[in-house]
Amino acid sequence: MWIQSHHLRGAIAVSLFVLLLLALFALPLPETGSAHEPITTKVMFNKEVIRILERNCLACHAPGKIKSDIPLTTYEEARPWAKAIKEEVLEKRMAPFQAVKGYGSFVHDYTLPKRDVELLVSWIEGGAPRGEANDYPKDEIEKLMAGREWELGKPDLILQPAQETQIAPKGDDETRCFVLPTNLKEDRWISAIDFQPGAGAVVLSASLFVSPNAGGPSGGKAQAKANLFVASNAGGPSGGKARAKAETTNNCLPNAEPIGQWAPGQSANRLPDDVAIKLPARSRVVMRIRYHKNGEAAADRSSVGLYFAKDSTSKLVRNVTVNAPATVLPPNAENHRVKASYTINESTDVVAIRPLLFPFAKSIEVAAYRPDGSVEVLIWAKDYRFDWQPAYFFKKAVALPKGARLEVTAYLDNSENNRNNPNDPPVETRFAGALCELSLTSATTLKQARLGR
Repeated sequence: MWIQSHHLRGAIAVSLFVLLLLALFALPLPETGSAHEPITTKVMFNKEVIRILERNCLACHAPGKIKSDIPLTTYEEARPWAKAIKEEVLEKRMAPFQAVKGYGSFVHDYTLPKRDVELLVSWIEGGAPRGEANDYPKDEIEKLMAGREWELGKPDLILQPAQETQIAPKGDDETRCFVLPTNLKEDRWISAIDFQPGAGAVVLSASLFVSPNAGGPSGGKAQAKANLFVASNAGGPSGGKARAKAETTNNCLPNAEPIGQWAPGQSANRLPDDVAIKLPARSRVVMRIRYHKNGEAAADRSSVGLYFAKDSTSKLVRNVTVNAPATVLPPNAENHRVKASYTINESTDVVAIRPLLFPFAKSIEVAAYRPDGSVEVLIWAKDYRFDWQPAYFFKKAVALPKGARLEVTAYLDNSENNRNNPNDPPVETRFAGALCELSLTSATTLKQARLGR
């Protein structure tokens, strides 16, 4: 009897032990992506990390956006990219910002604040935990995914093609131009410009121009006819080095002047309060859009919003392009220097500057040499990104007297170390083209222009 009881107690103990093990294995493991990564941080994805991503990354890295192949809107999407995120933010490749700090002071600085970097690194190195479900800002993310509203409110004039443009799912990147009649009966002056991509997953960038004379009918079917497909450029395979090969110079219209540009995540182009761009009567706005194909067919009908100046004392802006002299890039040259200059012929303010970082560019510096001998570096741009080349608007316009000289110095990399080099292996290449665009004020005010002076 004692032996039977002893065996019974032993069997019960073993059974309880087995049940305990099963219960332990049934418990959910910490959601770190690996059972071997202990949680050593208080920073949670659903609380701190998603808000950092929302402010800085989700304009591109989200379903329906240009970087939809690397979405970061949920824990499940972002967790596999944790180590890559750490590398990108520590190397300051993301969020992209090519202007080196300390050389020019600009309205928009897209670099991550130091505190945000520290939080991201702490989250990643601490096991990348999810956090509480109730902390996730579901409504805010859904609103973001629904599409960006006009940043500055409803524009005074909204222009878009009469119909959608169909983008094939596969193939090379391509550039298309759309000519949009303004139908204005009198001159107007632009104080801000915004752009809204119709198909955010394929619109890689946009450049905006004004052509002063419509020269054709407008309205109804005639307007649809004026929404001309002016140019299409496939150029070469998309992605990596091959994408750089696809870039060509194409201004859509020979007499069109640049007025703005857009890249994913970029804010509206807003001029200082006392500055405006002339939009002549019967003029046309040209949208030059670059499309990046992602494997899915898309229909795009992007639009541009124009805001008109209200203050008649506004100064007018003229855009100036500084071109490089023709030069030959030897193969394997890593630091080939190219210089160009532009002399100011009247006192002016530099409102904005846009380095044009073409595939061979390693860095570009623009310095102002004043007649009194003083020198000021307006911008130093490096770490070129083919798909992100915005204009940089100064927090305070840079005043330059008549006779000041702008010196542009670019260093070109025609070696195999240049990830944008379109030639593999590198070959001798002739280069001549624009190095930068400048937005300069004119001595003429809006009021004087209205009076015909």
